[in-house]
Amino acid sequence: MNPFRLCLLLSSLSFLAAQETPRPARTLTIAAVGDTMVGSVYPSRTAMPPDDGRRVFERVQQLWAGADIVLGNFEGTVSSDPSAARALGSHSYRFLMPRESLAIYSSAGFTCLTLANNHGMDAGLPAREATVKAMDEAGLAHVGSLAQPSAILMINGLRVGIIGAAPHMNCFPLDAEVVGQRVKDLKESDGCALVVVTMHAGAEGAKALHVPRKKEIYLGADRGDVYAFAHAVIDAGADLVIGHGPHVPRAMEVYKNRLIAYSLGNFGTHGSFNVKGVNGLGLVLEATLVEDGTLQSLRIHSTRQDKGSEGWSLGIPVEPDPEEGARKLIEKLSEADFQIDLAKYYLPAPRP
Repeated sequence: MNPFRLCLLLSSLSFLAAQETPRPARTLTIAAVGDTMVGSVYPSRTAMPPDDGRRVFERVQQLWAGADIVLGNFEGTVSSDPSAARALGSHSYRFLMPRESLAIYSSAGFTCLTLANNHGMDAGLPAREATVKAMDEAGLAHVGSLAQPSAILMINGLRVGIIGAAPHMNCFPLDAEVVGQRVKDLKESDGCALVVVTMHAGAEGAKALHVPRKKEIYLGADRGDVYAFAHAVIDAGADLVIGHGPHVPRAMEVYKNRLIAYSLGNFGTHGSFNVKGVNGLGLVLEATLVEDGTLQSLRIHSTRQDKGSEGWSLGIPVEPDPEEGARKLIEKLSEADFQIDLAKYYLPAPRP
C-alpha cells in the first residue's frame, strides 16, 4: 500500500477510536457546614471573641481542604454598629458581624455563603443590603437573599448552580414551586450541570432531632415542611439538598440517587448560641457527585463546640470531634427516620 494512504488510514482509525472512547464522567466534591457566626458586636464590641474571631475555623478548615466548593450558612448580618440592631423579642438574639469578618471566611476557604436565614435582618434592611454589597466586594459568592437568590460557579468545566431558601423575611422563599422553577431555569436556561439547594428551615433544638413529614411550627412561626420541600426540588431537578437551621444534626436521606442532608447543626458559632449537648455537635459534610447529579460517595467529619474548652477561650470554638458524635447521631437518625444505612455511601478511608 502507498505509504501516504497507509498513514492516512492509520490516522483515520486512530481518530475513530478516539471518538468511540467514552470520556470518563467528571465528579465534583462539595463540602458543607451548617450555621456559622464568627462573633457579634451586639450588644457591644466586647461581645466579640478573642482576636475578633480570626481563629474561629483554625482547627477545622483542613477538613475541607481539596473540596471544589465549600458552603456555609452566614447566620447574621454585616454591621459594625450595635445600635442598628432591631429590638429584641422573647427567645430572640441578634448577630451583627463586622465587615472584616468576611475575610475570615475567605481565608478559611469558603466558596459560597447562604444569607437565607432568620438572622439576616437583625439590623434591618440597610444592613441586609450592606451585607450583599460587602459579599460582592469581598469576592464571596452568596445566595438566598431577595437581591440574589442563586449563584453560578464554574468548577472543573462544570457550571454549578446554588440556591438558598428560607421561610424568613427578605429571603428567597421556602416555596417548592418557586424554588423548583429556579432549579429548572438554572439547568435549562443557564446550562448548569448540577444544582444545589440549601434550606434554612425546621424547628430548633434537642427536641427537633427527627425529620417530621409535615409542616413544623416553632415559637408560633411556620418553619416549613422540609421533607416535602426537599423531595419536590429534587423532583424539579436539584442534585443535592443541604439543610441547616434546627441547630442540631438531623438525618440524611438518598432520594432518586440524590443526597438530602436535613440539618448540619451548629458550626463555628462563638457567642450566645446554645451549644450544650447535641446542640454542640456539628460536621463537615463532604459529598462527591457525578456530573449527572448522582451521589458517588460521602464523608462525615464530626466537630464539636464546648464553651468550657480551652479552644473556646482562645476564640476557637469549633474543633474536630475524636468521638465522632455527629456521625454516630446522624447514622442513628437516618436509620430511624428513613431506614437508610449511610455507611454504604462512605469512602473506604478518611482523607489523611
